This record gives sequence, structure tokens and C-alpha cells, in this order.
Amino acid sequence: MCCNLYVEKQLVSREATASSDSYYATSIWEAVKTNNLREVYRLIATSDVNIVNTTYDALGGVNLHHDSEDHDLQEGFCDFDEKRYDPAACQKIKDSSKSDNCLQGCSLLHLACQAGYPLMLELLLQFGADINKCDYHRRTPLHHCISAEHNQLAKILLRRGARTTIKDGGGLGPLERAMEMGAITDEELFVLLAEFK
Repeated sequence: MCCNLYVEKQLVSREATASSDSYYATSIWEAVKTNNLREVYRLIATSDVNIVNTTYDALGGVNLHHDSEDHDLQEGFCDFDEKRYDPAACQKIKDSSKSDNCLQGCSLLHLACQAGYPLMLELLLQFGADINKCDYHRRTPLHHCISAEHNQLAKILLRRGARTTIKDGGGLGPLERAMEMGAITDEELFVLLAEFK
């Protein structure tokens, strides 16, 4: 009986004003962005739906710069025009040294990886974040770790089941993207990336 109350979140105080999906999407995105672990945990606990896989596209009032008509961002099964989804072809990524300027299709886990927040990464994974979810450019959280040079986070993802066989919109996997950036000086990361190839 007591366990059912816990599992069904009946012991959690609900906020009457915080019932809309857009409220939760915006709030959890901002909490992850600012690395507010307590707020992320509170939002996950008080939400009636699973919000841990919230994407940037779900935020109210965001300005998406890519045409998002009928593209399937789930891993593996979509037929896509590689040039259209190639991260190297994205003007927002090209115009800046920070690839976080293109967040279309990114999940909370992508954001935590891009920012380099190891505890946030672990919290999101504990609550079921999709470790292999693809963003608009078909980059996984692992791709984001590699591009931001967050090797420690990349190794956590690899140990937790991140797939190295997923190619981004440019047709490159995480190992190829890492090699494109120069020599991989982290031997353990190289072994983990190559081991699962």
C-alpha cells in the first residue's frame, strides 16, 4: 500500500497553477540549462507525464530555424536528405564557435551534454532519458559530448549504453567526428568509441 502511494506520486504536493505541458517543458528546460538539480527533480516528481525527454521544440514560443515538416528524429528508420540534416550545413552552427546555437530537436540530455553537467546527466539518465535520441541534425547526446570536448561525459554515456554506430546527418559517427577534430588524446575514450564500433 505504502509503495503504491510512492510510485503513483500521491505523496507529492501538486501546484494547481503548474498543470500545463508548456509550463513543465519551459521550466525543466531552464532548470537543466542553469544546472538546477533540485528544480529538475521537483519538476519530474510533480509532473503527471514523463517530461525527462522534453525537446527544445516543445518549448512555447521558440523560434525554429529549420523547416520541421515531416521529419522523424527517432534513431534509425527515417529516410532523410543528408545535406539537409548535415550539422556542417547548418548556418547557426557555422556562424558560431558554439554548436549549442542550434538546439532544434535537442532533448534535455543533449543540453546537459553540451553544457558539461555530469550530475544533471546522471539525474536525467536515472529518470529514463533516451540516451540515443537524435536531434534535428541526427546528433545523439554522445555526438554533443564529442563536439563540446566533454570526454568524461562521453565516457559515462558509452558505459551506459550509448551507441557509437549512429551516424549524424553528415554521415559521421561519434568516433569520426572526434577524429575530424584532431587526434584523440584520451586513450580510454578512443578505446570505448572504437570498441563498440
